[in-house]
Amino acid sequence: MFKPRAIFSALTAIILALVISTQIYKQPVVAYGGVCNPTENNLPICPLTAPSESASFLDPTAIITNPTNISLGEKVYVAPFAELNATNAPISIAADSNVQDQVKITASGTGVEIGPRVIMAHMGTIKGAAKIGTQGSTGPFNDPTTNTLFNNDIPETFLSFNCEIDGATIERNTVVNFLSRVGPGVTLPAGKVVLPGKNVTTNLQASSGSLGKVANLTQADVALMEGIIEVNEAFAKGYTELARADLSNVKGINYAPVTAFNPGGLPQLGGSVTRNPNFRNRIIGNVVLEDSLASLNYKIGNRISLRADEGQPFNVGQIAGMANDVVFHALETTSLTLGNKIGYGPRVLVHGGRQVVNGVANGPETNIGDSVGLGPNSVIFRSVIGSRSAVGQRSAVFNSTVPSRTHIGSRVIYADNGNIISSVEW
Repeated sequence: MFKPRAIFSALTAIILALVISTQIYKQPVVAYGGVCNPTENNLPICPLTAPSESASFLDPTAIITNPTNISLGEKVYVAPFAELNATNAPISIAADSNVQDQVKITASGTGVEIGPRVIMAHMGTIKGAAKIGTQGSTGPFNDPTTNTLFNNDIPETFLSFNCEIDGATIERNTVVNFLSRVGPGVTLPAGKVVLPGKNVTTNLQASSGSLGKVANLTQADVALMEGIIEVNEAFAKGYTELARADLSNVKGINYAPVTAFNPGGLPQLGGSVTRNPNFRNRIIGNVVLEDSLASLNYKIGNRISLRADEGQPFNVGQIAGMANDVVFHALETTSLTLGNKIGYGPRVLVHGGRQVVNGVANGPETNIGDSVGLGPNSVIFRSVIGSRSAVGQRSAVFNSTVPSRTHIGSRVIYADNGNIISSVEW
């Protein structure tokens, strides 16, 4: 499965799969004071008159259905093209939580209740009657890497990239890893981490590490979550201030907010600094694209979020094709380097970060070579992908350097330079 070889057919298939569909119509995101409901009285600051230090912010591209049945706490950030659907049941999101790009929350039954300091990372799905981060222990937990006990008294909950929560209860001080799933009726107890790609369908699987689905929370997990919360609180404030200066600042191709970790600024397209609030996708901050705006109009699809508002710059070569719902992002102090003639399938996530070597994130940053094909729902994080390679659908490459002309098949977790190779179980 992992023998190096030319992957022209995979790349071609991904490029041919690109369909530039018509732009969807969106209900504006709005809100009013007190317990903030995203209704038509405010756009896009929630509530309209809140100080920027406590306001929540919803990107104007977010799709909100039945907003009177949705409530937001303070300092909630809702990123581009997220979807909150409260048609059949309520959705509540407590303070200091974030709903990142392409996250979909669809409530039914008793609804979706999201507690404080919950991270819903890019492309996650929450559906049914779910509770996230509303209950659970603060410790002590046993860190398996250091064999020490620790508490986390101001707890977080982390739902990672492309994961799914289907009618489950996820206690605080937990992590649901990328491309993993927790099924109906399951409770993930505090202090547990669902391993990448695993499908947890029973409470025993959720609590017993011996069954191979979960591990124990570490202090490094907590430190990462604390940093993500801090960054997204800064987004809520920064985008609020941009919108108050000029509402068009938070639409289309536009500024990143100035924060402690990002200098702000505008994208560059085809060598020209570009601001275009009317563009159908969100391209934010120091994204340097070889393609011109005219070229992007026919090369890329819809609901795309290239967001250099945390790590930057993003240096992006000429794009072969980019399907709908693609997301680029990067951890603070890191960048993205993406080569020429890459084919990005639907719902691809490319995320910047340094590889972790001997427990320290000081290795190579995310970098993808030329003529690479990325299949639908694939995830690239903290990794280097050599030229003329391909990554199959619903696969993840994490913390790895992959040689040129390598094929990674579908539904595969490839981590730590191949020391961990497992399947996506759902």
